[in-house]
Amino acid sequence: MGSKLVLPSFESLLRQPEVAENFIHKKMELLQQKGHQDWVRHEYERESQTDPKKAYPSQGLIRTPYDSDRSKKAKIAKLDEEVFDSTQRTALYYLELLNHPERIKALLRVHNQPFVPPSIKRAQPIFVQAEAERRAIAITDLALQAQGADRPRSSRTQRLLEGPFIKLGTQARSILCGSANPESWGAAPALAAMAQAHSLVGVPRDGLFTDIQRQVDLAKKAFEWIEKSPVLIGRSATEQAQLLKLWRHNLMGVLEPSAKKAIPRAEQLYAAGIRTFRVYSPEPGTDLIWTVTKLRQIQRQNNWEKIEIFAGQVISVDQAVSLQDHGANGVYVGIGGGGRCITGVRSGLAINWPQLVEQLRGQLKIPVIVEGGASDAIAQTLAVGASGIGVTRSVSGGAVESPGGWLYFKDSKSMFKPYGGEASARVKYMGGRGGPFGVIQYVEGQTTEANMNYDRVEVPTLLHNYYLLNGDAILSLVFQNVSSIAEFQQVAFESLVRVSPMDLTLRNTH
Repeated sequence: MGSKLVLPSFESLLRQPEVAENFIHKKMELLQQKGHQDWVRHEYERESQTDPKKAYPSQGLIRTPYDSDRSKKAKIAKLDEEVFDSTQRTALYYLELLNHPERIKALLRVHNQPFVPPSIKRAQPIFVQAEAERRAIAITDLALQAQGADRPRSSRTQRLLEGPFIKLGTQARSILCGSANPESWGAAPALAAMAQAHSLVGVPRDGLFTDIQRQVDLAKKAFEWIEKSPVLIGRSATEQAQLLKLWRHNLMGVLEPSAKKAIPRAEQLYAAGIRTFRVYSPEPGTDLIWTVTKLRQIQRQNNWEKIEIFAGQVISVDQAVSLQDHGANGVYVGIGGGGRCITGVRSGLAINWPQLVEQLRGQLKIPVIVEGGASDAIAQTLAVGASGIGVTRSVSGGAVESPGGWLYFKDSKSMFKPYGGEASARVKYMGGRGGPFGVIQYVEGQTTEANMNYDRVEVPTLLHNYYLLNGDAILSLVFQNVSSIAEFQQVAFESLVRVSPMDLTLRNTH
């Protein structure tokens, strides 16, 4: 294999279409010969079901009484064979590029260095003034001024070659982190693809995955996809072992905030191979700290291997510091700001997480991951002090890897998949949380759709969407003329400015 099919250089794979396409074409032929594509199609047959029992352990393309009118009226259609094949080729291209040996060297350099937490050299006037006026700052109130005219230009290609990666927990990862939403990540191909992009991604516990066994089996199936990754073909045994270890640790088992529920779930997930956990609750309370403490106790008592624990969402500096002191490797921030979340509307909460993230600078030695609208403003979120950014629909929306596989709803506008927030009536219904007479209690998420051509590209792989968002991070570094996230967090923080509504208009096409 090694003599027949040689992986091009990173530069060639990125810049020379003929070289890249020829390599992918030959590798697809090899995969076909090895029976790999037959396995992929067999798996997609199972993924692409409208009956959740047949799609098991993944979610499938499910209709509920709480779907949008558009979803209810739409027909079910299968992705065209030619489009599916093209999508598989494009996905393989991205996987080869993102896991190129030259890029993995850069990832390992970050992996072998300690995490550098954002600090504060001097106060940022924007936040000082807002605090004095008790005014909430939304992330889109902020923007950056370009910097770095006094040094050589920063290369986009070099930034991509170097990630940008950051030490997120105990290993180097992408700044983009898959959320806990089953509508995005309740499918094994989606989890595996995100993990291979070197991103944390939550194995969900909501919806159908309230059932522990289904969540455990989903994790196992995602591991199977990872172990059958076409990227491994042609790599040395050392490279294969290295990649598998990195990818496996990116699958993050999502747990309840209550230790009574979380510990049994964690024990079964650990037995299935999960070594990274997220203790998740959007509501304030002491449960997060207690559950993190209990997890560390269980780890010692059962002589577990090293595990990572991420926890949140936190609402104060004291809570974040306490979680750190009790063994968390990272914390989440961001109640109520997601694209489908209506928690802020119903509870009257300000979506002012930028102020909390700024307050955490210099207080924590562990990374902060922000979700709830952060992917709409990657540069500003990193500049404020976040080290990770939660992604859901912006990456997996309408992708073939997401629940439903190659099945879609179709109407006169487009092909799409149903999509609800974590606390939407749709997801709650799938989790068996319906009430008398069909009344779903405490709905905090909207139910809409995710169009297949989210970026108007006829290759609906989440890896394409991931690549575009990662490009936002790269451009953020380029226009501050820095080479790393840590450097960006220091330089860009001081270049933050408040903007007017007209600035938002001018920044978009108009």
